[in-house]
Amino acid sequence: MQARWPHISRVYRYDPSEDLRPREPIFNRFPAVVLILSAVIIGTSTVLFMAQPYLEDWMLRAGAVVAGPQYDGLPRPFGPLAPYILHVLLHGNFFHLAMNMTAMIAFGPPIAMAFGRGTKGAAGFLIFFVGASIAGALAETVWAVSSGQSQMMIGASSGLSGFLPAVGWLMGGFRQAVRISIPWLIINLVIAFAGTAVIGSIFGIGIAWAAHLGGLAGGFILFPILLRIFNPAVADRLR
Repeated sequence: MQARWPHISRVYRYDPSEDLRPREPIFNRFPAVVLILSAVIIGTSTVLFMAQPYLEDWMLRAGAVVAGPQYDGLPRPFGPLAPYILHVLLHGNFFHLAMNMTAMIAFGPPIAMAFGRGTKGAAGFLIFFVGASIAGALAETVWAVSSGQSQMMIGASSGLSGFLPAVGWLMGGFRQAVRISIPWLIINLVIAFAGTAVIGSIFGIGIAWAAHLGGLAGGFILFPILLRIFNPAVADRLR
């Protein structure tokens, strides 16, 4: 056996010196762009939670996605388009923030690493997150306008919904992206038909199911396109 497979001893030989080598701290391997984005979201949301009423009102007018007759003529400090991005920085309460940051930490690192290390990879990750967030905000706006209801939407779950198909693309290409997206699709359709007020009362927040579905669709479409632009070597392995 040794003569027939001489490489085995080389492959499995134990080197005790490996146990003495310093281990790289986990945060050195964690994509910095995910940590920075999470810190910005946590910091901005915490300011909102602690803000005086006048500052809270200003932050919501600046960053919340709103549509419907109730909000006609609402002054927007940074213009009407800024909330399509800024809404991800604001959350309704600490539970809302904790849920979304858990998803960010769980799904963000493999996506960020797929785009690559360095400034280019970080830019690709941020563009993807912003793109999925805009898709979610647009879907929420279309729903509010078409239904005639007044809606206000904040939270990073629009962009985070796009992380699900992205992880699926990385795990097994198109088919896995579909498989991993279906449960979230079904959950939000149930919320849509059951009523956001009923389900939202359980968690203490409203649930923007249209934004979730928009972000899901945006992530599904945008991820392979942006990955092809920012890291073609990884994109070539997707099927």
